[in-house]
Amino acid sequence: MSLMAGFAVVAADIALGIYHKLNTIPFGVYGATRVGKTTLHNQLRTRGEVADIKKRTVGLQRATRKSVKIDGDARTLKTADIGGESKYWDLWKKDMKDRKVDYIIFVIDDRHLEQSYNLENQLAWSYLVDLVCDDYWYIGKKRKKKKQFPKAVGLWANKYDKWGKKHNHEGPIEDHPIFQSFKYGMQRLHDKGIPTHKYIVSAKSDPEMVYRGVMTMIKDY
Repeated sequence: MSLMAGFAVVAADIALGIYHKLNTIPFGVYGATRVGKTTLHNQLRTRGEVADIKKRTVGLQRATRKSVKIDGDARTLKTADIGGESKYWDLWKKDMKDRKVDYIIFVIDDRHLEQSYNLENQLAWSYLVDLVCDDYWYIGKKRKKKKQFPKAVGLWANKYDKWGKKHNHEGPIEDHPIFQSFKYGMQRLHDKGIPTHKYIVSAKSDPEMVYRGVMTMIKDY
């Protein structure tokens, strides 16, 4: 490789790095209450052990920038923390529409495995799938444009550090029992042409899992 060609390659890499840093990727983070969404936001903002969250998120918070760096690659995200109680679910639509969200991370925990009667995760997931698959933002308005649908939806099972040993699984992550209750919704998304990304994470204590999951979604979808 000539000196000029080598310089061109280096210059291109630098330009790409600057572009990735300046170009923010809108992510939407949703899920039922107390699944760890705020913890995930904090982990993206400040890498490391995250303090316990004492208060529930109220309403829709202002979207902020987060830098994700792993394996020599860096990207800049923008996410907004939103309450997970059902009274705030309509704000998920507002967030998706106003910020033109490219990727969605739907966070769950193991409550549906611990208590079979607890359907909070499933109900929130069903609402999200209906919202994403709907061709309209509002009744009587124009159809959504293709670019208004997310590129991918991640189904992230959080708090693995707490439930991993209780619900041990030796097969592929995709077949873990924690995801079984969400198959129908994932099939609906696939039928709509929206891929899903199953992932297991410990947002509070393992930043690398969080960063790698985000980077995988960006690169694969």
